[in-house]
Amino acid sequence: MTTAEDHLARRLAHNDGWLIDDDSWERANPDLRRDYLGLARETFAVLGGPTDAQREAAALAAEVRELTRQRDRYRDAWHAACGRARRARRTS
Repeated sequence: MTTAEDHLARRLAHNDGWLIDDDSWERANPDLRRDYLGLARETFAVLGGPTDAQREAAALAAEVRELTRQRDRYRDAWHAACGRARRARRTS
């Protein structure tokens, strides 16, 4: 599976209403992911493969997903630290 195939499969599933956000791809049924990845492969086979622009868009989308995950982890850690600090101030 290439990044372009993965990106196209996510977009197709999202456009069909199966995905709420990018994280729901990882939580999606394996059969659903397999079907959309197969559809993406077949699409690229008919079109002659992904273009350079499609490859670049897929790479950028993967980078955005990773940055979003990092942001969410840091935000969760920040909220947890603030909660611990509030609780520590109340008990002391």
